[in-house]
Amino acid sequence: MALEKYLRKLAAHPVIRRNPSDVAQPAKGGRDLLRIFKELRQSVANDWGGAKPPVVEEDKEFLEKRKKMQDFEMELTNVSQQAESLVKAQQDMGETLGQLGLAFVKLTKFETEEAKFNSQKVRAADMKNVATSAVKASRLYRELNAQTVKHLDKLHEYLGVILAMNNAYADRSNALLTVQTLLSELANLNSRIEKLETAASKIFGGDRSRLRKIEELKETMRVTDEAKNCAVREYERIKENNKNELERLDKERHDDFFGMLKGFVINQAGYAEKMASVWETVASETSGYATKSS
Repeated sequence: MALEKYLRKLAAHPVIRRNPSDVAQPAKGGRDLLRIFKELRQSVANDWGGAKPPVVEEDKEFLEKRKKMQDFEMELTNVSQQAESLVKAQQDMGETLGQLGLAFVKLTKFETEEAKFNSQKVRAADMKNVATSAVKASRLYRELNAQTVKHLDKLHEYLGVILAMNNAYADRSNALLTVQTLLSELANLNSRIEKLETAASKIFGGDRSRLRKIEELKETMRVTDEAKNCAVREYERIKENNKNELERLDKERHDDFFGMLKGFVINQAGYAEKMASVWETVASETSGYATKSS
């Protein structure tokens, strides 16, 4: 109710007369060019001005966590690229083994059709075993890759989470900039009122035009102060949301990545054993060639 009454006052104010919901909110799009320019000027003053802004980000814990999150984003991007390379390598290996198996199938067919001696038939049977094993290994690599993508997809999920966190940080920075801008406006209004009051006091009986202007500025200052209070509350709300989200993310990140790595390692080890078994069988079936060559 209090906010609703305040917004109605802004809507009826003779000086401001603009969308009251914009007063305590950061400027967005082209809805309020004046506010955009004011916040841009405040931003430039923050970066290049010699004076310290009227209020700054003082939450050291938040600043430390944001820095850690930025480092985490860089590491996550690097690991995600490596994961993509691993998936591509496994995919290439699976395709290569599939092509190898197909080549041996064709060679086996040729040897079988052209075989005249028993030794040729034996060699054709051995090549068929190699072809079968290569096809099996190719299929295992495809299954392995599908599971790898499933486990490592958590990396891409967290890249999305990081993007959302960066948007939240931007909202926080914009909210702080709004507070800074309104505080600067209040200081400027107060300075103008003081100058007008000083000038009016030097004239006997007062200066009606100056006194009227002083009253208008005081009303503008009162409304701006209420807008500042709303902006501060919005800034505090965003800060509290940031705190809760960072705490939740810290806990979920540990659990999620532990589960991802556990599943990935178990998957890699399991399929490595299956593929080793396939090639051990081939080695056993073709061991006679090694004996003859030695």
